[in-house]
Amino acid sequence: MKKFPLLLILIVSIISTSSFASSPSKVLFLSDFAGTLKNEFIFDLKFADIYETKFNFDFESLEDEVRLSNVDNIINYFKFDQVGFEFSYRNPGNRNDPYFLIGNFNSFSMVLDDYFVLTFSDLEFGVIFEESLFNMSFWTKVTDLSQSKVGLTIANSNKLGISLGFEDIMKFYFRAGDLLFSLDDNAVDSVYILNQDFLLEYNSSTKSLLVDSIYFDKNDENFYFRIPVTKNLFLIYSNLGTGISFYIELLRENN
Repeated sequence: MKKFPLLLILIVSIISTSSFASSPSKVLFLSDFAGTLKNEFIFDLKFADIYETKFNFDFESLEDEVRLSNVDNIINYFKFDQVGFEFSYRNPGNRNDPYFLIGNFNSFSMVLDDYFVLTFSDLEFGVIFEESLFNMSFWTKVTDLSQSKVGLTIANSNKLGISLGFEDIMKFYFRAGDLLFSLDDNAVDSVYILNQDFLLEYNSSTKSLLVDSIYFDKNDENFYFRIPVTKNLFLIYSNLGTGISFYIELLRENN
């Protein structure tokens, strides 16, 4: 983390979240030439009033191996939404409860009647009471009912809010648009960007940082800063060296 001060990460993240507007279904290709050859296929699919999803698959050619996407980094977001039922991944919707937002960022979630939630990675069951200016949630692990927590949130329709989380220790959660971060013992505990085109997760306990966007990628191995020259051409600065990147739209839904 020494190479990437947290304040700089947040500034770059907030600017990048507003860079892309929503669009019809399409398939994109991103190719990086910077020390190694890294290719990525991006599938942005939408079916009106039924589902939306965005996933990518990348492969990087190194001197002695070809590195493929990790399974947990393939899906950017997913939403299947019908009356009384929702199945989603990294899709915050209009919710403000911090436990739902964090659980949904790292796991698929099933929501029934807007109130009852089951997250699949940690098998947590939650009840989110009516979301308005003030709302409350209760969460517990299905496999261990003693591990329960309660969230109290005050938030407005512009996604500005503050939450108190009562678990092993009390935590403070702050929401400002797509940005969600928590404080633990007066220090930053975690940071999230909840956006379909720009994903960020920082965890202070593990010192791990994941960023996935067109302008800035950061994973356990490498980082890439992409500076746009044209819509389809970027200059790259990375730990692997400098280079260029091509961003090409392969297919688009006929309107």
